[in-house]
Amino acid sequence: MADVPLKKPPGFKDSSTPPPRVAPPRKPPVPSYYQPKRKRSNCCCRCFCCFLCILLLVLFILVAFFGIFYAWYQPKLPVFRFRPIEFDRFNVSVKPDGTAVLDSRIIIRVEVKNPNSKMKIYYGETEVSLTADQETELGSATVGAFKQPANNVTLLKFTAVVAKGVVDSTTGKKLKDRVKSEQVVVNAAVKTKVGIGVFKTKIGMLPVNVNCGDVSLKQLNDGKTSPTCSFNTLRWINIKS
Repeated sequence: MADVPLKKPPGFKDSSTPPPRVAPPRKPPVPSYYQPKRKRSNCCCRCFCCFLCILLLVLFILVAFFGIFYAWYQPKLPVFRFRPIEFDRFNVSVKPDGTAVLDSRIIIRVEVKNPNSKMKIYYGETEVSLTADQETELGSATVGAFKQPANNVTLLKFTAVVAKGVVDSTTGKKLKDRVKSEQVVVNAAVKTKVGIGVFKTKIGMLPVNVNCGDVSLKQLNDGKTSPTCSFNTLRWINIKS
């Protein structure tokens, strides 16, 4: 008699039968306009480090160059001195309306010294203007550009002329008397450009302003008092001598 298989009760699971495979959930498609950003931090960091190293190297080379240049040449600024002046002509005439007319011809001398032993100094066009008692202009004059060898002293001569300069009568009379007694206080202002010469090469040509004076005409011509001069360039370099 053949065996009849037993019926499996409802809900029966055979442990020997493998479970059916379930497909994993599909990821949603990435839009075509979306592009993930690449990480560039490492690249930027390397570029910054290279730039910083190059900058430090250039600064080191410049500092070393200027250090050697200064140690070898020991550059010094030129020295300006205001020398005695001559009044070839100085007349003050008073008009009927009360104004005074100034007619003068004055010789101004400015001494320029190059204290450098290994460098030449180049000067651009140089202008000097003269003032009496800090209020009356006594004219100005100009000399052309020139070159000054090392350890050299050059005397610049200017001729300042005033023709029919108008001043008030009180100032004119007072100025005439003070010039005659040599009590008038004179000031000279020099404007030029200065550069240095190294290996036949001109370097610089910086604008320079020099103001000398605050001494009486008698003190200046006697040579007993040396006028104070201020040397200014680049607006922040101001030296008094």
